[in-house]
Amino acid sequence: MIVSDYQPAWPDEFHRIELVLRGALGSLCKEVHHVGSTAIPTLPAKPVLDIDVELASPDSLAEVSARLSGLGYFYQGDLGISDRHAYGRSSETVPWSSPSRQWMNHHLYVCPASSRELARHLWFRDQLRADARLRDEYRAIKEQALALAEGDRSRYVVEKERLGREFFRRVLGESK
Repeated sequence: MIVSDYQPAWPDEFHRIELVLRGALGSLCKEVHHVGSTAIPTLPAKPVLDIDVELASPDSLAEVSARLSGLGYFYQGDLGISDRHAYGRSSETVPWSSPSRQWMNHHLYVCPASSRELARHLWFRDQLRADARLRDEYRAIKEQALALAEGDRSRYVVEKERLGREFFRRVLGESK
């Protein structure tokens, strides 16, 4: 399944992961944010949580990485996006916790508070949460991308980006 209807359990799953992350990172993180489409009630989404950890200090990245490694995450670099550090999962039971459990699939990013990408994620999420017309417009873009993708997740992502380019610029207040 590439996209599913909004699931009310998504925020609950985020909060469970957030508790584990906060427990491991403590004062090294300023905030843990649920971003992306799963953070926007009523919006269909790929069933993958997007989580941004906001660093309390940009100097704490090495310690945060070490603590995330202790939870089973591995560092993937910035993946071409400045001031956004990506982390993969070594198994479906990451983050490791007690008792052990299988977690919903998720993407984990760590960003300094000054990160442009973090600001973009939060602004986009908050704009769509606040405006039903924007949610409907984005839903239509996703539906069109899904139809064009013919079941191929990679193609869906490409089509959504292509079809939504102007929408994203408008919502994010970016010029061409």
